Amino acid sequence: MTWNKRSLIWVAAIIVIIGLIPMTVALAQEEEIELSMGSPGESQRPPVIFPHEVHMGLYECLDCHHDYQNGVNVLDENNLEEGNPAIRCANCHNDQASPDLQKAFHRQCIECHIEVRKSGQPSGPEMCGNCHGAKD
Repeated sequence: MTWNKRSLIWVAAIIVIIGLIPMTVALAQEEEIELSMGSPGESQRPPVIFPHEVHMGLYECLDCHHDYQNGVNVLDENNLEEGNPAIRCANCHNDQASPDLQKAFHRQCIECHIEVRKSGQPSGPEMCGNCHGAKD
C-alpha cells in the first residue's frame, strides 16, 4: 500500500487530535470554585463563590497561581491540573504561613480588583459582602 501526501496529512491530523484529548480533559476547570476558610461554621463569613472561568478568559494562569522564590514566580504552569492538591491556595497559605490563607485571598483578589478599577476597566468587588455570600 502506498501513502500519498494527502493520506499522510490526514493520519497526522488524527494523531494530533487524539493526542490533544487528554490535555483538554486535564486542563478543564470548574466554572466556579468555592473559596472557604475551613469547615462550615469556622469562618465569620460565608464562603466566596469565585468565578474561575471568567478569570481564565481575562488573565493568564500565572497572574494568580504562584510560587515565588526570590521575587520570581517559578510555578510550572504544567502543574495546574484539576485535582492536583498542590495548586490549592491552602497548600502553601496555611496557619503557619505568612500571609495566611485569609490574607492571601484578600491581597490577591482585592488588590487586583483595585488595580483594575484604577486602570478604568470594569472590576470585581472590593467590599466583604460583595464577595462573601454573594450570588450572581
